[in-house]
Amino acid sequence: MMENKEIIARYLDDNGVVKTWPAKAKNRFLILQYLATKFEPTKKYSEQEVNLILMKYISDYVTRRRDLVENHLLSRTDDGRTYWLNTDESNSKN
Repeated sequence: MMENKEIIARYLDDNGVVKTWPAKAKNRFLILQYLATKFEPTKKYSEQEVNLILMKYISDYVTRRRDLVENHLLSRTDDGRTYWLNTDESNSKN
């Protein structure tokens, strides 16, 4: 069975940019986890800052920002103004 790192690498170019979006849900979640590693655990981000980070790694950064929140990898305030990396392990899928 392939290691997660190997699976992730299949979807990235040489610069670590996501070149193709996986068809399988499990692999999509691995790519979202990869994108989540681009955020610092204790930092608060504005929506614009989140977009600027994500757009370095993926073209459809708006959808992926939503995906990160829906998959509990990023959290945000109700008004959507502040985002942060969700470090609560009990809240994330394994």
